[in-house]
Amino acid sequence: MGPPHSRKLTVIENTQASAGVINALCFDIDDLAYSLKTKNGLSFSSEYLVEKETYGLLEFLDGLGLKATMFVPGYVAEHFPGLIRAITGGGHDIGSHGYEHIVAEQLQQKRFSNDVVRSKKRLEDILSREVSTYRSPSWGITARTPWAYDVLIEAGYSVDNTAQPALLKHLGRSPWDMMPFRYKDRLTVIPITSFRFLNRSVPFNGGFFCAYVPIGFQIRYYASLNEKGMAFNYFCHPYEFNPCGANRQVWKCNSLAATMYGMYFGIYRYYLTRLAGRFRFGPLKEAYGSYIEPKNEGHVKNLVGVLQ
Repeated sequence: MGPPHSRKLTVIENTQASAGVINALCFDIDDLAYSLKTKNGLSFSSEYLVEKETYGLLEFLDGLGLKATMFVPGYVAEHFPGLIRAITGGGHDIGSHGYEHIVAEQLQQKRFSNDVVRSKKRLEDILSREVSTYRSPSWGITARTPWAYDVLIEAGYSVDNTAQPALLKHLGRSPWDMMPFRYKDRLTVIPITSFRFLNRSVPFNGGFFCAYVPIGFQIRYYASLNEKGMAFNYFCHPYEFNPCGANRQVWKCNSLAATMYGMYFGIYRYYLTRLAGRFRFGPLKEAYGSYIEPKNEGHVKNLVGVLQ
C-alpha cells in the first residue's frame, strides 16, 4: 500500500506564546489489535490496520507542514518496511519502540536487551542510518526495572523519552521536573510533559492522558510552559488520530477494555489541528537539541548510578 494523495490544509497560526520555542511532536506507531494481544493474550486477526492509519496521519502532517518523531515497534517495521521509508521520506525522524511492544518488566533484563537490540538493527537495516532514540511501550521503564537504562546504553541508544513522574522520583529528581538530564553521561533522558494535579505530578502529554481534557485547557497549559521558555512533548497513536476498519467500530477487538479506551478515537485530528495553529512543533531532537548535543552538556544534570 502506498501513501494517499496529499491534501494541503490551512491553519491560522498564532505564535504569541510559542514564538522561539519548538515543541516535540511524537507518535507511537502501534497496531491496536496486536498490542492488545501481546498484553492480554486476546485473539488477534491477521489484519493489521497500522499501515493504513499511519498513511492517513502522514497525509495530515504533510498538509500542515509538521515534522515529528515516530516511535516504531520492530514488528511493524518487519511487516511494513515501505511505511518506514515513507515516514523518513516525509522528513520525520524514526525512534525505536521496542520490537515486540512488551514492557521491560514483563521481558526482564535478557529478553529486554534482545528486544531493543533487535528493534534497533531492524530499523537501521531498513533505513541505512543510525537509530539512537528510544521510547518504551506503555512507558514501561520504571523503578522495578533498575537495569533498563544501562541496557539501552549498551545497545547503542543515546536518547530516551520514557520517564514519567514516578520514575523521576525514583531517580532522586523532583517528579515535577520536566527538564532533560544525562544518565551516566551517555543517555539523555527527556521526561514526558506533566501537570500538577491535587499536589501530584501526572502525565500530560497527549494520548489517553489528555483524551478527555478540553483542548482550550490544554492550549492554556502548554502556552504557560512556552512562556517560561520550556518545550513540551505531545504524542498519540495513529488509531487515536485516524482509526480505520475495526478501530472505528463501537465494539473493539472483542474487548470491553479496548471499547472503553477507544471511545475517543479520532479526537486527535481535531486536537492536533488546534495545537498546530497555536504552537511550533518539530521532532524530539529538534525540540531538545541543545540538551542532546554533547557540546551543550552544561544544560543537563548528570546522574550516575542512581538506578543501581
